[in-house]
Amino acid sequence: MEWGTQGDVSYVPRMRTQLVAARTVAETLAEAAIDPASAVSEIAGPREESLAEMARLVAARRGVPARVEEVVDTDDPDRELDATGALLPGPGARLAGPTFEEWLDVADGRAA
Repeated sequence: MEWGTQGDVSYVPRMRTQLVAARTVAETLAEAAIDPASAVSEIAGPREESLAEMARLVAARRGVPARVEEVVDTDDPDRELDATGALLPGPGARLAGPTFEEWLDVADGRAA
């Protein structure tokens, strides 16, 4: 969010995404290295999310920035892909957790 922050507002692109934890990707790659038959061509988080909503969650947890606004950059050639979900995983993707909120709990030390 830092790159899009001006004053106390962070401007986040309108984007549908399926965030996946780096640890989940690493575990999947390690599994495939041990057992090539388990390899997958695409991995994604467990559910579709709005990038702006995820940014708002981070801001609420951490107290900065004060506000998150979703924007559409008309100069961005990928704006339609981002907004329509064209960058979401395909039907054969492996969906794996944690959810972004669960990951954030761990990152913020809230998980037991």
